[in-house]
Amino acid sequence: TMDLDFLVHRDDLDKLHAVLTALGYKRLLRTENVSHYRHRDSRWGGLDFIHAFRETSLGMLAHAKSYKIFRGKQSLRVADPEDVIGLKVQAMVNDPDRKSQEVADIEMLMRLHGEKLNWERIQEYYGIFDLKAEASRLRKRFGHD
Repeated sequence: TMDLDFLVHRDDLDKLHAVLTALGYKRLLRTENVSHYRHRDSRWGGLDFIHAFRETSLGMLAHAKSYKIFRGKQSLRVADPEDVIGLKVQAMVNDPDRKSQEVADIEMLMRLHGEKLNWERIQEYYGIFDLKAEASRLRKRFGHD
């Protein structure tokens, strides 16, 4: 898609909204779980924000690693591959029309990171949606056990 996805602590949503509207974005959707923004210039993609407030998503924020960008002048916190996989599992369950793309993305992440992944965490994410058998199948295929 042409959207960028972010995980943001629910307590920061008002600050985020103020910054984005000042930059020309308009909020098109806000639910308990997600917000979606579009810029007034339609050439820019949308911004999707998943609201972190449940134990699982707060754990994802806690796992995030900080990386230096712009020649070390800024840093950006990035979710672990396991947590991106967890979010993609949720996306495919919530919107079955996206399943094939989400599965392809998950398999790409597993192919890239394979045996380095925390498979127990991945199993937990699949288990939330009663898909533990699928996680076990993927571990056999990509985990090199």
